Amino acid sequence: MKRKAVQPISDILKEYLKEKKLNQGLLENRAIQYWEKVLGPSVARSTRRIYMYQGTLYVELNSSVLRNELLMWKDRIIINLNQAIGDEVVMDLVLK
Repeated sequence: MKRKAVQPISDILKEYLKEKKLNQGLLENRAIQYWEKVLGPSVARSTRRIYMYQGTLYVELNSSVLRNELLMWKDRIIINLNQAIGDEVVMDLVLK
């Protein structure tokens, strides 16, 4: 009996979840988890609340100065988050 192409189980699971359209929630959760990794611990300390809704990442911050600074880098933050996730999950970023 010959073996067919061998795939890692992680690839098979990713493919299955994508086919069944179950991976969107996982990817959105990953966007929230990667907030600190992408922006660093100092920004994470100033973050009060973070959540995703329909492709938009909502972030509530303690500091208005930090919020204004992050607004200038909004497009770059979205690109970096999506690169870290490995998929186009974050379409927009709202800083409050």
